[in-house]
Amino acid sequence: MSDEALRRIEEARRTGARELNLGGLGLRTLPPELAALTDLAELDLSGNKLTELPAWFSTLKHLSTLGLGNNSLGEVPKVILNLEGLEILNISACDVVALPTWLAESTTLRVLNAVYNGLVEIPEWIGHLTDLVFLHISGNRLHTLPGSISNLTKLRGITLDNNRLTAVPESIWHVRGLRHLSISRNYMTTLPEDIANLPELTSLILRGNRIRSLPDAIADLPELTQLGLEGNPLVSPPPEVATGGSQSVITFLKARRDGVVPLWMSKLLIVGEGGVGKTSLLKALTDAEYNPDEASTHGINIEHLTLPHPKRRKVDMRLNVWDFGGQEIYHATHQFFLTNRSLFLLVWNSRHGWEQGRLRYWLDIISARAPESPIMLVVTHAEDRPVDFPIEDLKREYPRIIISTAVDNRTRQGIDRLHEIIAMEAANLPLMGAEWPTTWFRAAEALWGSKENRITPDEMWQRMSDAGVTDPVQQRYIAKALHELGDILYYSEDPELCDTVILQPEWVNGYISKVLDSDEVEAEHGLLTRKHLRELWHGIDRGTSDHFLGMMDKYDLSYRVDGRPDDVSLVVERLSWNPPPYQDTWNSMAGQQEIRVLYRLNTMPPGIPTWFIARSHRFSISTHWRTGALLKHGDQHALVRADAHRKTVELTVRGPSPAAFFSILDDGLNRTLERFPGLEIRREVPCRCDPECTELFNYDNLSKRLAKPKYTIECHRSGEDVDIRGLLLGLAPSNRDVAAMSLEQIDQRLIRLEHNTEYNQRMLLRLWTVAQTQQETRCPSVFALVQTKGKRRFELRLYCEEPGAWHRLPEPEGCYPIKQPYKWVRKFGPHMEKILTVLKHTAPLAGPVLGITVDQLSQQLKADCDLMKELVNRAPDSLRTDVHEGDATPAIRAEHDADFRALEAMLLELDKKRHWGGLSRTTTPEGLTLYLCADHRKAYLP
Repeated sequence: MSDEALRRIEEARRTGARELNLGGLGLRTLPPELAALTDLAELDLSGNKLTELPAWFSTLKHLSTLGLGNNSLGEVPKVILNLEGLEILNISACDVVALPTWLAESTTLRVLNAVYNGLVEIPEWIGHLTDLVFLHISGNRLHTLPGSISNLTKLRGITLDNNRLTAVPESIWHVRGLRHLSISRNYMTTLPEDIANLPELTSLILRGNRIRSLPDAIADLPELTQLGLEGNPLVSPPPEVATGGSQSVITFLKARRDGVVPLWMSKLLIVGEGGVGKTSLLKALTDAEYNPDEASTHGINIEHLTLPHPKRRKVDMRLNVWDFGGQEIYHATHQFFLTNRSLFLLVWNSRHGWEQGRLRYWLDIISARAPESPIMLVVTHAEDRPVDFPIEDLKREYPRIIISTAVDNRTRQGIDRLHEIIAMEAANLPLMGAEWPTTWFRAAEALWGSKENRITPDEMWQRMSDAGVTDPVQQRYIAKALHELGDILYYSEDPELCDTVILQPEWVNGYISKVLDSDEVEAEHGLLTRKHLRELWHGIDRGTSDHFLGMMDKYDLSYRVDGRPDDVSLVVERLSWNPPPYQDTWNSMAGQQEIRVLYRLNTMPPGIPTWFIARSHRFSISTHWRTGALLKHGDQHALVRADAHRKTVELTVRGPSPAAFFSILDDGLNRTLERFPGLEIRREVPCRCDPECTELFNYDNLSKRLAKPKYTIECHRSGEDVDIRGLLLGLAPSNRDVAAMSLEQIDQRLIRLEHNTEYNQRMLLRLWTVAQTQQETRCPSVFALVQTKGKRRFELRLYCEEPGAWHRLPEPEGCYPIKQPYKWVRKFGPHMEKILTVLKHTAPLAGPVLGITVDQLSQQLKADCDLMKELVNRAPDSLRTDVHEGDATPAIRAEHDADFRALEAMLLELDKKRHWGGLSRTTTPEGLTLYLCADHRKAYLP
């Protein structure tokens, strides 16, 4: 018997309470003292260990609400039949496998909650509960519902999530007053037009089913405001439109009703080594004349191939065929055009052999970048020549290989067969034949038919509007689809490139190829001057030239430099293979603290590490080569080296406090590698038992041991125990792992030493960025909440978030008076405590940059920390922890995306125009989103 239960019962008896909560007290039996509370109207017994209710329970005749969820009852206790006024019954998760017949007599029931039991059917007598308003039966094993459901004319909501339904039960269509219908995570493949029979429906939740197309009738539901469709393989509407909200879906369905055009288009990519006959193969496929002296492709050549659909008469499919230059210099550009909506032809020359054709290299690249795309192996120069290579072994290693076939481009041997195979596979591509509303197709035609090379986004939106597409969500989807198909280039999310739409992709590629092919750039070890650029790109205006340079920067093919007055960019793919002298500088750092990690890959993608060098250019000291670079940040130096043969990248940072610099570079390198979603990455940490030890420890294994916790691991070479904490000092989880961490784990990652200020701040902001779904960071996250001295008022003070240099904005910028400080503490107490944890160790590094003394900055930080700490500690416990179910506040811990939306809402009450004291939202090359003052933002500008 629980003493707490007896205390609550006595308190209810003394005060004459009508409500009593005995949930979660571990009760195995009910205290008989409860029988005396005959006036109780609401009783919660959820989360105990009850197996039955006693006979005296029937004395509680005035109960209208009874919660029995999460008990081990096994069946619905019959004693509740005596509760003649019972309106709400919760028997969720009580191991109830059948609803008893006698429950049909409880005709006063308005809400029945029987979720997460073992129900295999709902009995016909459910129709007798004619006062039922809400029926919650999710998490059971239901295949259908009885016809008597149609008798429940007062029913307003029904939840059927996590059952075994393959279709919406027919009886539901007769409950015309239904407002909420949720059938998520079932096995439905279609939604019938009968949905129109529910005109009062306001919420329709269908997440996690197998629905590919929605019926037009949804557009006829006048009250529908919430439509949940996530987790369905939607084709019509496209998923990007579905995520735009109910109104976008309804707008799409109305447009579709006015007529649709199947879009028989997709993308075919021809890749392989240089000189294997890719361009000749494209000519053979498009019936162009064979040229025995065909010149090598520079960059990318784009053509169109029309093929008849293999199963649909009078239907032609159009493939946008991208013929990629096979020379090494172009490999780094390929990854921007390799998409999962494509079909790949990997070409090799039978005269040279499959090994010289580097099939495994190309298969690794395709699998890493587009892991779901089908791949066809095409052997050229196959006339009268037997083709022998380990095709079965390759198919086992690379399951996306669908076929291997041989052709001869000169004689056209095998070309007709190849046509047939391409047509069959193209017809099965995910979005081939997707139905576009007629207005969408007209909008696309307005762009396809343009003779211009480029236009502005506003001009593009206007052309779409003129064609009948006015919904911004649908406009953006059309632009994205055309970008992925290769018809246009539009980088909507890039602040530098989003102001231009390229209508002829081959046009821009031709100019970029001129830079990559330039002998002068190669002779200058990758340096591109303004004078030479004018020669290469004569005939285009300065604005277009700057846009092309921006694209090269986005591709990490180059970065703009501040060197000699005429210098423009360093083209990293034209760096020298041989490193400049760097050993003396690097060796001078020997003996300092060191963090070293080896990234072992299953393949070495092109552009590694040159993309990373471009991404990290702000740390450059002009010591870089094709496979490595020496970088510097403050007193720390870093050496990055790639070994294509061993498929490894080694990153080492040395200095008095290397953790923060390593974290920046590790983020940048992981972000670069993440361009290849199918790439296998294993991080290994060198042993430190002896300077000469060559043992390597798997990073994931070390992290798992530390979590147990186990603080040592044996070196297999020396037999000595090595401290894991020392091995992982400053080594943050990879970008792929960090999303799984909660903010509660931050304490395990923060070193909490003053000289690790930058690392601590970066780690905290990094985890918050992940919690806010990275690119959607909406508002500043670092602030101080303080009581102004000598006055009975409070202020919120925003901070610049530059890692290692957090600082308050100069007054009055970013200062907001607040009237309810404890409301902030209640909602975001743990968030504020995390800020305090890191802020109190902040070294005043920003003083010289901001034009104030270090002492002044230090005093500001100390004062803000002391005042906020006092406010947090002074807040009553009830204000800091009491969050009721159904509260508008999702949680007191800003740990998930919803919590940061709540933070945004609170800040918007103070700053409706989002001025944020002059802070600017800045995304670093490593993907960290910061709100920075003007002085610190300069470091991230090109």
